[in-house]
Formats: sequence, structure tokens, C-alpha cells
Amino acid sequence: MNLSRKEKAFEARFRRNLRLWPEQSPWPGFSVCILLACLAGYVHSLPVAPFTLASGQQPVSAVLLALLAGLILRNLIPATARLKPGADTMVKKWLPVGIVLLGARLDFYVLIDVAAQVLLGSAVLITCVILLTRVLSRWCGVGEKLGLLIGIGTAICGSSAIVAAAPVVEAREEEMAYSIGVINLLGVITMLLFPLLGPVLELDARTYGAWCGLGIHATPQVIAAGFAHPIDGHTAGETATIVKLVRISLLGPAVFLLGAWFAHRQRQQAAHVGAPVRYSKLVPGFVLLFLALALLRTLGFLPEVTLHMSERWLLGAGDVQVDIAGLLSQTGTWVITAAIAGVGLVTELGAMKAGGTRPLLLGVLAAIAVALLGLVVAVL
Repeated sequence: MNLSRKEKAFEARFRRNLRLWPEQSPWPGFSVCILLACLAGYVHSLPVAPFTLASGQQPVSAVLLALLAGLILRNLIPATARLKPGADTMVKKWLPVGIVLLGARLDFYVLIDVAAQVLLGSAVLITCVILLTRVLSRWCGVGEKLGLLIGIGTAICGSSAIVAAAPVVEAREEEMAYSIGVINLLGVITMLLFPLLGPVLELDARTYGAWCGLGIHATPQVIAAGFAHPIDGHTAGETATIVKLVRISLLGPAVFLLGAWFAHRQRQQAAHVGAPVRYSKLVPGFVLLFLALALLRTLGFLPEVTLHMSERWLLGAGDVQVDIAGLLSQTGTWVITAAIAGVGLVTELGAMKAGGTRPLLLGVLAAIAVALLGLVVAVL
């Protein structure tokens, strides 16, 4: 039967209204990202190796598991392409929110308490690793942006540094996914190796802890390796955590400098010289908010409070302890996990395969470099 143009338009609108989830609706993508984050958190905490070690530490991050789950779902079920609007929104809008909330766990007073040489040593290490990775990326034949993401992820704090730097260097989603996968894989490997190498190198607890804080990628991996010291795990773990916080505090300056260099070089390579670089625009707003929330935590505006609940309370009368900073930080971790699941949902493995094994080789070389430099700084 031949339909007029108006009848076809009416039929198309009618069919569209019948759909439970319109194609451009973000809610399916939101829902799947949250489900994958919950699944990753559950698997991450399973009381079996390798998810939970005999020491009680949990080295396989939920972020990595969420990324892998998103990748598998996207590449095995073609229909999940309809989840792209929601996944894109999670990555572009909610990932920065997660990073901001992580600022609640950073206390500047803790950084003030550590010696100035730790801050200086961390700054030197980060600079050397990023510059060395840039040189190695050319030798390995890895793309510039992917190399920069692997470099900053290795040098500072793993996945969080990568997602903070990605918009500054205008990286693609495939490059962000690949670098997060490489960094998490190598972070787990170094976390397992450091407790074995510490006794061989005859490092005392504080030196070993400083080495973990300087030479391992992500914060959970640093803590797990630090507390795994065979003699004094408590001292080593505390030292590793503090040193790692120093590295994290340098994320903002590192992203700014990276953005300034990238924008300046892009302007030089342009066919026509454009307007001068506006350096005030190079630091993403969420990095500034991250530091602002850390300042609020430092000044005591995010305290631990006790709520005195009456008998009308659903769970009964009693005192309820609420750590506002810890609650915000934990919320940020969950938001980042869900957003990284979104990265997996919008990434096709075919695009990642084009990179081959060279980015992995670059990550291995960068991990070796940060481990050696971290050991030198820790000993000194």
C-alpha cells in the first residue's frame, strides 16, 4: 500500500512513541553503566584470589573490571550501540564529577608534614617519566596522544590522571581506554613484584614505603604493596600512602603544564598563527574544583559528624557516625567506575587492535623507568 508523505511521517512518529527507550535517550546507557559498576565492585571484593589476597588486600581495581566488562559487552553484542548516548554522557559529564569528589580524600596538612624533598623528588620523578615516555613513544612508534596518556598515568596516579589529561590533549576514547587498560595491568604486576623485591634490596620499612608511593601506578595498588612489607607493614603502608598523596597533589600542575605545552605546539604547527594561547583556560574546571574540595577538607569543612537518631528513625534509636569526606570520596570512586564502564561501552576493539602491542611495550618501559627513578628518590 502506498502511503502519502504525511502518513509516513505520522507512522514514523507513532512507531517512535511506541518504543520504551528512544534511540537517543541516555537512560539505557546510564543504567547499564551503573549495573556494570556494581558488578565490577562485587567481583573486585570476591574473597578469592586474585581479587582478594591472603593479606586482605584487593589489588584488581573495580575500574579495570568495569572497563573490561564494558568492552566485552560492546564488542560481543552489537545492539549495545544504542547505549552510546548515555555512555557518552557518563564519560563527558559525570567522569569530571567523580574526579572532583576524589579531592575530598586529599589533606594538604598531611603534605605539609612530609619533608620538602618528598615533594621535590615527586616533581622531578613525574617530569622525568613524562619526558622519557615521550621519547620512548617515538622509538616504539606509538601515537603522541596515547604516549602522553600512558606517561602521565604511569607518572602520577593511573586512571585518574589519564581521564584528567585526556581532554587537555584531545585524546580519542579508544586511546583513553587502551591507556587505562595498559596502566592497570602493569600496576597490578608492579604491585605484586615490589613486596618480592623489597627484601632482596634490603629496604627498611620507610624507604620501601616511599618506593611504593613513588613507583606504583594507582593508589589501591600502592596501599596493597606498602602494607605487604614483611617486617613492618604498618609503617611502610602509611609512608606509601602519604608519598602517594604527594604525587596526586601534583596532578593539577602537571595537567596545566601539559595543556600549556600541547596548546603552544598546536598553535606553532597551525598553517596560520592564531590568537595567543589563553593559559587560564588550559586547566579543566574539574581540576580546580578537585583542589578546592581538597582545601575544604584541609580546613575542616568536611568533618566526621555524629547523628543522634531518635526512635522514629527507620533503623532505630542510636548514634550514627558519618565521615563526610570519606562519603564524598567513595561516591567519587563509584562515579568514576561507572564512567569508565561507559568508556568501554563506546570503544570498539577493532580500533584498539590497530595500536598493536607497541603501547604495551611503551607501558612496560615507562613502568621500569618509574620504578628505578622511584627507588633512587626513596633511597636519597
